Amino acid sequence: MNARFVSIIALLLVLFGSWLYLEYENASNYQAKLNDLAELPIYAYVADTTKVAPIMAELKNLPAIKSMVHETAAQAATELIKAYGLPLNEDMIADYSFPDIITINLLPIDKAIEAKALILSALRAQIHEDDIDSQASAYSNITQELSTISKRNIVFHVFAGILLLLLFVFSRLSYELHLLLLYQGKRHSIVDKIRHRRQGVQHTWLMLLIPLPLCFIAYFAFVLLKPLPQLIPYWVFITQFAAAFIGTLITHFTLHTFEHDVAYNENPVQIVEPPAPEELT
Repeated sequence: MNARFVSIIALLLVLFGSWLYLEYENASNYQAKLNDLAELPIYAYVADTTKVAPIMAELKNLPAIKSMVHETAAQAATELIKAYGLPLNEDMIADYSFPDIITINLLPIDKAIEAKALILSALRAQIHEDDIDSQASAYSNITQELSTISKRNIVFHVFAGILLLLLFVFSRLSYELHLLLLYQGKRHSIVDKIRHRRQGVQHTWLMLLIPLPLCFIAYFAFVLLKPLPQLIPYWVFITQFAAAFIGTLITHFTLHTFEHDVAYNENPVQIVEPPAPEELT
């Protein structure tokens, strides 16, 4: 391998690595927003204590729920007094009627967004809408931010995939055409031609098996050693491999066409016309 081909490998390594790095940053931002959603619990105020058990039983069957905490009216009132330092005691609030509170915390995952609609539907079937505090305004703002991040991420991957595919193909074709022009006009033996063909196949495999696998190995090494959590979805790795594989196929067939054209120019086919009938007599 000469310096020019090594520079192509290094360029692809940097670009694939940058793609993974930027995707990790996007995934970290997305996960941070999911964590913000998980910090917005749903509060259900149940005045009729006979409904607490059925509500808890139904909610346990729903997905993406991290925890459910039931507090009786007395417990809720006592914690409220302590939290806000109110000048009250248990005897002073004994004559007041407070509802029981069910606090529902969701997991910081995508499925929690869909699960929240199911949770609210189950609660509305048992208690009035005014007795449910879903923190809808804050929740809606964060879900809109998540939607924006997802759309931008799709655009980024499309752009990155096309860019890497074009660089993958044209950097290799430029290199091979450089070699073709460099050796044009020189006489080569059959052994030289076979060696050059093998070298081309070797370059094709090296471009496919060095830059992208090294990036994968480096990323999963960090993940397995636990300095980084696994945040990048696996479809991103499939997208990167697809870009490299498609680029390899395009390069292979294009270079194969070049080889046939060069072979034809070196040994052009001569068409010999048959003699006219009068010349045979």
